[in-house]
Amino acid sequence: MTNRTIELTIRSVLFVGALSGSFASQAFDYSVSGFGTLGYSYNSESDLAYRRDITHPVEKDSQGSFGIDSNLGLQFDGNFNRQWSATVQLLLDKSVEYNLDTLTEFAFVRYSPNASWDFRAGRVGVSAYAAANSRHIDYAHLWVRPPQELYGGVVFNSLDGIGATYYSNNPDFNWQATIEYGRNQQNGEIPISSEEYSTDIENVFSLSLEADKGPWKWQVSYAHIGSLTVDHGEGVTALQQGIEGLANNTLLASFFPNIVADANLASELVTVKDDQVSYFQGAVNYFDGTWTLQSELFQINAKKESVPQGYGGYALLGRTFSNFTPYVMYGRFKPTTDYYQSDQDWSSIGALAGAQAGEQARQLQHGAGAAINSVRIDQASYSLGVRWDVSSQIAIKAQIDHVKINPYGYGLWASSVEDISQSMDVQVYTLNMNFIF
Repeated sequence: MTNRTIELTIRSVLFVGALSGSFASQAFDYSVSGFGTLGYSYNSESDLAYRRDITHPVEKDSQGSFGIDSNLGLQFDGNFNRQWSATVQLLLDKSVEYNLDTLTEFAFVRYSPNASWDFRAGRVGVSAYAAANSRHIDYAHLWVRPPQELYGGVVFNSLDGIGATYYSNNPDFNWQATIEYGRNQQNGEIPISSEEYSTDIENVFSLSLEADKGPWKWQVSYAHIGSLTVDHGEGVTALQQGIEGLANNTLLASFFPNIVADANLASELVTVKDDQVSYFQGAVNYFDGTWTLQSELFQINAKKESVPQGYGGYALLGRTFSNFTPYVMYGRFKPTTDYYQSDQDWSSIGALAGAQAGEQARQLQHGAGAAINSVRIDQASYSLGVRWDVSSQIAIKAQIDHVKINPYGYGLWASSVEDISQSMDVQVYTLNMNFIF
């Protein structure tokens, strides 16, 4: 959503209010609330940096940081009458850039004609995950942050588009169905080079079905990205163009057909443009005031093998003792594609094109492998934590994560290219204070 789109959304709020006559006939009801986290995280490896999700910039050589989880959010909710309302949520956290667009998490108008239907337009939330609408509100959860295996690789938390929800309002077995459609754009940063990139997703369709009965709550959902495109900066673009040039060299194809064919495959894998991705999810939650059980499973499918994909999930179990709730959690992301490995020596073209061309080809081959494998995800985490509810608005949490990263599975971390071929065990220590107001 551009700044202009956000401005038009806010103007539409005022227009709806004028149409409904709410300003003239009745008081305009509104509320302002907020949330935030002040936290510090430290990991045990000096050449590896933890990331809350892949859109957050980090310093690769920084073992500890206040920027991983710390944030501040402000939400405005306004009701014009019983049918029309609006919500704007602003979120300040560590980001690649700061402007009205990146600060605006949600900005939508809601129309509720009756107790069964809810329609939204603007920057709306995505219901494809259990914590999608509250992934940044850490106070709302036991954990210090959403499990990295699932939420660390999700690049969209909202859509610029429309959404609708149907509520059954059944007291015996309540359920609701939600559908959303729209687009999203996120900026990120490559940890090794600090080069920025842009992820554009178009024609996103999301469908979710939720049900609850007593202390139990269930959810199944499906989301489909019709077009995923990643636009890189000068460095990666130059790499892509160099590989493409080698792949399209007809002269070299006559003498080195296997190398050119290998370069064609690498060129296809290193470029993400108009690719499709599908997400399947199922979740269950149990809370009776004492025991908490929470689990979420997922499957990610993509046509292009270089797009991170696989299956996994997490499970959390907690037990409340007065104001303290200790918990344990396990998370897993298992890829369904193998890592990229070339069986050709591109530098061999130097025998025909010269030593300099051979060295350039070698560098292109190395860059292709690094670019493709650096985003692949393959890891498991074991977590132990405790939450202390200091008051009704403040919670202090401590969590220890033991993460097992498998070879070529460092896609959720900031690491050097040389390290990704080896497995690694990492400990992450976090102390956070969450608050709402």
